[in-house]
Amino acid sequence: MDKINLENPIICLITGPAGAGKSTVSHVLAGKFEKSAVINADDLQKMIVGGRVKLYPWDEKVEKQLFLRTQNASILANNFLESGYNVIIDCIVGKTHLKQFQDFFNNRKIKVFLLLPTHEALLKRFDEREKNDELRKRTQELYEKFKLRKDELDWVVIDSSSQVAEETADQIFTELTK
Repeated sequence: MDKINLENPIICLITGPAGAGKSTVSHVLAGKFEKSAVINADDLQKMIVGGRVKLYPWDEKVEKQLFLRTQNASILANNFLESGYNVIIDCIVGKTHLKQFQDFFNNRKIKVFLLLPTHEALLKRFDEREKNDELRKRTQELYEKFKLRKDELDWVVIDSSSQVAEETADQIFTELTK
């Protein structure tokens, strides 16, 4: 398939719990465009060396770092957009940080996709790649939060349980290029 070049660059945010496939799908999706960039929010978080806090349990320090991460992702995305690149942001977001992204891009449409495989599929994927009990527990908590709120926000929910990354990326690509 030929890569597509859009007249107006898009902003796509892919969210979901750990193990949902955000990073893999983001990179596959980016490969479908002639000009694209993937911003991984976890990588931005890891840039903080001295003073970095664990992202859970939540407290005021966590909130300040998450705000900074969202702000930096937005600034970086804007730089790519101004140079004609389509931007895919890989980030776990809830209502507050989604609003932060939307406020930053107030004159541009940001399309948000929630990858939400079934609980069983999510844990199977997680167990195939991670051996971290604390992160596994956090993944389960995030899954429950996303499941409860999946219909509350302006995002496209994709059950990617039975899809490979290519299929999920194709589904998102179709939505983005309508």
